[in-house]
Amino acid sequence: MKEIKKTIEEWILFFETEVPKHVTETRWDHIKRVAFYSEELALIHGYEEPKKAYLAGLCHDITKQKKMDIHYELFIEFKVNTEGIPSQALHAYSAPLFINKHFGFFDPEFQSAIQSHTLGNLNPSLLDQIVYAADFLGSDYCQRLQELKDWTIKTKENLHFGIFMKAFKTISLLMEKKEMIHPYTFFTYNFSLQSLKENF
Repeated sequence: MKEIKKTIEEWILFFETEVPKHVTETRWDHIKRVAFYSEELALIHGYEEPKKAYLAGLCHDITKQKKMDIHYELFIEFKVNTEGIPSQALHAYSAPLFINKHFGFFDPEFQSAIQSHTLGNLNPSLLDQIVYAADFLGSDYCQRLQELKDWTIKTKENLHFGIFMKAFKTISLLMEKKEMIHPYTFFTYNFSLQSLKENF
């Protein structure tokens, strides 16, 4: 699809109507929380386009509940190699492709942040880190816990705290299930832990 020119604010209005058509109500509730946290963390941690952070949060799970065929068709069409990517992370890679194909929106920074929100990556931008941490704070897991308030405060104080907590909880869960852990997740854990140690 030909790229369509709109402002970030116009895309937000569009996707606030469009995204709920592709997910369940429960998933939509999560998405709204992640969009909120993304913008809030962007404002606090000096990201220059907080509305873009909100938009990335708004779109990050648009293909989360799509059938596997949809993901693989997009990967083939866009020639994206997802070898070694766990099935539960494929939606992160297909979402920006789906948005590009069906709605004509493409932004490299936006694409990277969405692709990185599940596994992390080896060279995370500030927006990558913001959406990754926001996805953790907005998760159903966090919402059920009394620690959420404390974790939110600490992530506002130091973004790497939220990044560390997500990587730590992801690794712990996967080890408990005896499932494979992607190298990006180990890197993200080490990267955030080192950054925390350097600041304290």
